[in-house]
Amino acid sequence: MSTSAGQPLVELKDVTVDFRAGGGFREPAKVVRAVDDVSLTIGGGETLGLVGGTGSGKSTLAHLVMGMVEPTKGSIVIAGIDPRTLSGRALRDHRRRVQVVLQDPYSSLDPRMRVEDLIAEPLTLGGRRSKAVQDRVNELLVLVGLPPAKATLYPHQFSGGQRQRIAIARALAPRPEIVVLDEPTSALDVSVRAQIINLLNDLQATLGVTYLVISHDLVTVATLASTVAVMYAGRIVELGPTKSIYNRPQHPYTLLLQQSAPDLEGNFLKVKQPQVLAPRTEGVWRADEGCRYRSRCALYAFLDEPERCRIEEPALSDVAPDQAVACHFPDRTADLAVEMAEAAARIDAKPRRGAAAASPA
Repeated sequence: MSTSAGQPLVELKDVTVDFRAGGGFREPAKVVRAVDDVSLTIGGGETLGLVGGTGSGKSTLAHLVMGMVEPTKGSIVIAGIDPRTLSGRALRDHRRRVQVVLQDPYSSLDPRMRVEDLIAEPLTLGGRRSKAVQDRVNELLVLVGLPPAKATLYPHQFSGGQRQRIAIARALAPRPEIVVLDEPTSALDVSVRAQIINLLNDLQATLGVTYLVISHDLVTVATLASTVAVMYAGRIVELGPTKSIYNRPQHPYTLLLQQSAPDLEGNFLKVKQPQVLAPRTEGVWRADEGCRYRSRCALYAFLDEPERCRIEEPALSDVAPDQAVACHFPDRTADLAVEMAEAAARIDAKPRRGAAAASPA
């Protein structure tokens, strides 16, 4: 299943990433599988959101795209080129295609450098700054909504939202084709998040840049991404258009993320973990023990015949023309969502303790 309606810009095929951890005298190192047999395509000018909890593999997958990690197995192609075939200047030029905006704008910007130097650095690489580079710096500042007159100031002289605008301008300086957004609004005040999200959407419409958004927050991703991939324990468990994933989640983990995420105003949904979501605990998943999510799965806790989940790991399969899910019982997730909606309605209908009865006028 492809995530792209146009020409693919990023293609990952059967990618696996293993890391070695620990080990020492008479003790072999352990192999930790961060990404497990993932295939994914991102079209030019589109936005893919990677959603999942800590340890789900979303950051490792983003590091693959950035060239910071090489796959243990499988292949990655960016703009028709396998980065592993490049070296020297060709590799450096290729890496300019992908830039990143990190979570915390204050820690990602060198406090000893002026804003104009921070934005110009990817263009000069330590060399002298020409008039063309200075013009590019001023152009980028205007593009992200900051006056060029502030280019001589330092990062600490700006607010958090302004620093994130500076980080975005720096990422756009070498005219990348792909920008990785690593939790781009999570370190910002609620009132500023919508402004940065609107800015990113406007920049994409103007420049045609492709975004890869990493987040644990499904609601924030829904405001940026055209396609969402939900990751759990190194694998994609649900993939499809944002509206379908958000409005009709087919995997229990996606439903859990949806119900536990705050909206853009910082308000949580009223029913986050109702009684129906009490999981059956059966220890930690192993590669030879069926579905990796079952020990936390609300559906598994209530299935009459859960044997299939214990012995067979579900593959990512199409449940609609544009949506795929790795679950043996995706139809039951819809039933679970209905139960949660009904529970929320019952809470809304319940009178509040201590509420005074309305007196007739």
